[in-house]
Amino acid sequence: MKPNLNGINVVLRSIQANDLDDLFEIYGDIQTMEFASDPVFTSKDTIFQMLESVAQLEKAGESFEWAVVEQATNKVIGTCGLHSFSACGHSCELGCLLNSSYWRQGFMTEALGLLLLHAKTLGIVKLYADIDEGNFRSKALFKKLGFNVQNGQFQRSL
Repeated sequence: MKPNLNGINVVLRSIQANDLDDLFEIYGDIQTMEFASDPVFTSKDTIFQMLESVAQLEKAGESFEWAVVEQATNKVIGTCGLHSFSACGHSCELGCLLNSSYWRQGFMTEALGLLLLHAKTLGIVKLYADIDEGNFRSKALFKKLGFNVQNGQFQRSL
């Protein structure tokens, strides 16, 4: 089981079924999902399907996903995770999604900082991020976190 990761303003914890409304607010928002790999969710049933997929991938050790919870309100405001582990387990992809109402407030910077520290404890030495060309906010965030563009992909050594 993956640990909770506690910061000053956010906590990263396992996604739970009772997060349904907060998750739908995130995944059902056109602005939030503009550069996501999935289309905008049109019903809460899609959230249940996502939760099942997350559980299966975590059980298989293929992916680890956390809810990003704002400490002041206990509201789920985003998700972040480690995915696509290399065969030797020393590198993986880092992904995130934040409710557009919480952009530019430092929440995801803090959340990903916690995740970077945790990834290092797992023996990960290199992280990748797949960011769409037009996603300037994410590009700025990952550069701030020490990622560099190499071969068209954001990368960072730990």
